[in-house]
Amino acid sequence: MASPVSGGWHRIETREEFVDAFADKPLVDEGIHFILTADGRISGSVDKQPFSGKWYWSDGYFCRTVCLDGEDLGQDCEIIERRGYQMRYTREKGSGDTSIVEIKLP
Repeated sequence: MASPVSGGWHRIETREEFVDAFADKPLVDEGIHFILTADGRISGSVDKQPFSGKWYWSDGYFCRTVCLDGEDLGQDCEIIERRGYQMRYTREKGSGDTSIVEIKLP
């Protein structure tokens, strides 16, 4: 897969940079598929269970509230990083679990 950005991970610092890199693009990994829209909505599924919510940018962090299959998972603010077509997000402002998804290309 070709990569628009070479090298290591680059932290996304602004809402504008985040929207340009990842908004309105399908993000996938094994068992997960979701879209983060430019207007702040989240929708997708994890292991075939639907989830939805809202996101916003605050002090350099991607913050979101999500419900998974009707269960409120609460709010979390995450560090977002980019490497090519991949997005790495680290929960709890960088002190929690890390996951990687990638943009699904046509």
